[in-house]
Formats: sequence, C-alpha cells, structure tokens
Amino acid sequence: MRRALVILLGIAALTLGASACGNGGGGRYEETGLDITFKIPGGFHVAHDLRISKSAGAGPVDRAAVGIDQDNLIIVSRYNLKATVTATTLSKFKGEVDTVITSLAGKKVSGHEVMYGNLPGYEYVISVSDPPKGESRLAVLFDGATEYLVNCQSTPAQRDKIEKSCRTVLESIKRV
Repeated sequence: MRRALVILLGIAALTLGASACGNGGGGRYEETGLDITFKIPGGFHVAHDLRISKSAGAGPVDRAAVGIDQDNLIIVSRYNLKATVTATTLSKFKGEVDTVITSLAGKKVSGHEVMYGNLPGYEYVISVSDPPKGESRLAVLFDGATEYLVNCQSTPAQRDKIEKSCRTVLESIKRV
C-alpha cells in the first residue's frame, strides 16, 4: 500500500510570469510568512502578480518572487506537510518528489540530493514550454513539516544570469 502523499509540492508552477517592481535588488528578502530569508541578487526586483500556468498538488502557504522580467524569475514557495521530513528520512520521500516533478516535466526525472541553508532536499532541471525554450531549476527543500520549493525559471537569453542568481539565493537561505 502506498503511504499517504506527504510531499504535496504544490509545485508552484513551472511556467510563471510576474510583473516586477522595486528598487533593483540587493539586500535580503525578509517578508513574514515564508519563515526563511534569502539574498536578493543585484538587478532583481521583488515580483508581484504572479501568473501560475501549471502546478501540481496543494497551494502554497506563502510565496515570494524576485525577477529581472516576467519570464526570468526566482520563486520561493512554502508548503505545510502532513509528515516530518529530515535529512535522515529524506530518502524515503525521493520517489514521491520525483513523481510530482515528473508530472510537471512531462517526462521521467530523478533529482539529486542537495543541502541549502541546512535544509535537505532534491534538485532538478527541467524544460518548460512557457516561456518558449524555458528552463526551471527546482530545489525542493525540507524543514521538518515544512517544504520549500525554489523555482529558478529562465529563458535562453537570461539563463546564465538566472543560474548564477539562483545559486546566490539557494546558498543564502536562512531560517528565521
């Protein structure tokens, strides 16, 4: 019997759009509700009015986004889980996480184990159709009964900048 789906990965979207506004980035994203903070890369703005065109699972408890335009974004979503996931139990949930990401990717994928901000999880790189030739780097991270999904979405023209900025965000995650 399959255990209850704990990893709901509301997988806040693979194809996103947003309007960006703000002062050009820098500093830290520290809004309440997310329960983590992260560095805002230079040249990035806090994004508002997110448009989610594909998702799987439950909706997020909170979401934050920074971007350089409507197609090149880094979105951090927080979900409450029905079970606790730790570094010790992480491997028990890999199949579930892979299944959810596979449903979004439209092809079988297998994540590799990562640790950012002392949060264990899995990372994936998948293609998306909107924006055209889009790509998402997804980090699914766990903090007990909380899941964070970091989605770094890019177009070919901005891919290098988004990849570098994605690393900045992931490597600067801190619990509050």
